[in-house]
Amino acid sequence: MNDERLNRNEMFFGKDGQDRIRATTCAVVGVGGLGTQVVQQLSLLGIGALRLIDSEEADTTNRNRYIGLRHDDPVPGFRKVDLGERLVKGIDPTIQVEKVFDSFVSEAGFAAIRSADWIFGCLDCEGARLILTELCSAYGRPYFDLATDINPQVTPPAYGGRVCVSQEGYNCLVCLDVLDVEEAARDLEGEAERRNREAIYGVARAAMGRSGPSVVSINGVIASIAVTEFMVAVTGLRKPNGISTYYGHNGKVTVSMDSPRQNCWYCSLWEQGSKADVERHLRNGIGKVLR
Repeated sequence: MNDERLNRNEMFFGKDGQDRIRATTCAVVGVGGLGTQVVQQLSLLGIGALRLIDSEEADTTNRNRYIGLRHDDPVPGFRKVDLGERLVKGIDPTIQVEKVFDSFVSEAGFAAIRSADWIFGCLDCEGARLILTELCSAYGRPYFDLATDINPQVTPPAYGGRVCVSQEGYNCLVCLDVLDVEEAARDLEGEAERRNREAIYGVARAAMGRSGPSVVSINGVIASIAVTEFMVAVTGLRKPNGISTYYGHNGKVTVSMDSPRQNCWYCSLWEQGSKADVERHLRNGIGKVLR
């Protein structure tokens, strides 16, 4: 491909590196505050193909941070995957885009992930993160998990986020203790279990919500770290870091040197494919729970 717009990329990691990026397909699971940043940066980087997976439409509260969401876009009514596609095509119309307007825990979602080379998880649900961890391990897909957090309840407020890179059956969210397994179990509980929990605690789980503070600049830092780790890995500049943590309130980024727990069940699924039976989540209808 003769693309002069990528010349400044090639001055950094060479034409061979650019060709490797162009030959790569990435799946972005969750095209929201983090996901739109990732989609934009991957497109500018010169990715060859993208799989965009999200079951939701944009809403008014998204206007403070979704890259490419215009003031005159119909909200609600504008699908996030369509926003992602418009971002891509506005940068490079030759990039192949496949959209899945559904939960990633669906036949189409699983197929899109299996057909990609690298996966970016931009999710705000621990249950979804756990299933995506299992799926990527089973089908041997390197997985970048992105997360941001703002805690306004402390003085001064704490804010930042992290990027976790799992690959080759090593360094997953579970064995690194960065995923709340108990919360994930609550996310994935069935309807009967949910009714029992609500009866015990006297509040509908849906009423508790997941919304909280979220701003574009913090999302941008985390997305940039993730895309940079992808870039160095694909071009061969270096191996990606396992966990990079951004402490915005302290103005620093650290790289964890902690070793993951041994004998991790999720890591042991690496490249087992259909034998791991991640597809049981499809049969159990978990995708409807995670919408």
